[in-house]
Amino acid sequence: MNYSQNDSVARNYRMFFLGNILVSLGILAVTTGGSWDISNHLLNKPETFFSTPHFVLYSGVMVALSGAILVMLNRSVGKIKSENNTSIRLVQIGIALLLGAGPFDFLWHSNFGLDGLLSPPHLILICGMVFSSVGSFLSIMRNQNLAHNSYLLKNILTILSIIPVWLSVTGLFFSFSLPFSQTDYFDFNPNPIFGAIFATIAFPFLISMMLSMAYLINDKKFGFISTVGAALIIINMATSIIPNPWLHPTIPFYLLTMMPIILCDLILKLSANKTYLYFTAGIFGMLGYFMYYPLITHIYNKIDTNQIVSASMTSKIYFEMVLSVFPVIVIPCIVMGMLGTWFCYRVSRSIVPARISSQLS
Repeated sequence: MNYSQNDSVARNYRMFFLGNILVSLGILAVTTGGSWDISNHLLNKPETFFSTPHFVLYSGVMVALSGAILVMLNRSVGKIKSENNTSIRLVQIGIALLLGAGPFDFLWHSNFGLDGLLSPPHLILICGMVFSSVGSFLSIMRNQNLAHNSYLLKNILTILSIIPVWLSVTGLFFSFSLPFSQTDYFDFNPNPIFGAIFATIAFPFLISMMLSMAYLINDKKFGFISTVGAALIIINMATSIIPNPWLHPTIPFYLLTMMPIILCDLILKLSANKTYLYFTAGIFGMLGYFMYYPLITHIYNKIDTNQIVSASMTSKIYFEMVLSVFPVIVIPCIVMGMLGTWFCYRVSRSIVPARISSQLS
């Protein structure tokens, strides 16, 4: 009987773990569909609720919902609830917001047609993505022992848990910095100066925090920074660059963004000293202008050249701004990159307390 009970508890732990993976996979689909939807808007493709990006987006919602159901069905077994109470609550709140955003978005399209990036249904959707992805990330990392210490499996789990968080928060930050929220009925566009300052502060902080998180929660092992960085770059390229044929010649340039990330990974492999961690954090911070190409063009263009950024002119305007914008933002980007790693360094202790505390002390 004792053996049977232990076996049942272990099975529930696995189902709880699987549920969180499905939540992360679902949010990954939601963020991918959302980014693709933005690209379609920029290409002036016909906009209806029943578009392919929306199908991908709301299919992701259903996958995340199925994962949340597994989480809820298995949350009270053994020590699952006590160990993962915060993450379970975040998933609950996030899924509720995601489910509410769908009908709201349909009604918004039906009444107002084209919607802006910062429309109320989109903001609810993005907040749901952030809550759900953070909740599943916390649970996956805290129960990572189910991966049986497989390096490959831990790489996959790290990507599946961190990338949805990264993309969700990126979507939230873009909502408050991109000038894509003016329609015939409403104008939710941020002030251009505020948008540029916000992007300069927020994106370097986020990049550094996410890459440092991949490193710290995996016992400072080599490879996790590179794989997470590569995953983000590939997804951004697939959803923001490849859909626009005028940007195809710039793909080799964009892929070069991987080089400093791999270099930082190698530096930290040679020395795990905290000084080197903050040195690499400064490099991560400087990548903001490059990793978020091409959308970042629309933010800084508003306070620099203020040209019309058409699909065919995006790359031209972007490269014209490098010499005028990047020298101005590079120092703040480095500082915010270091702050991102400092914040990550502190937060990591609460994610997997027993292991992280010993690694970071």
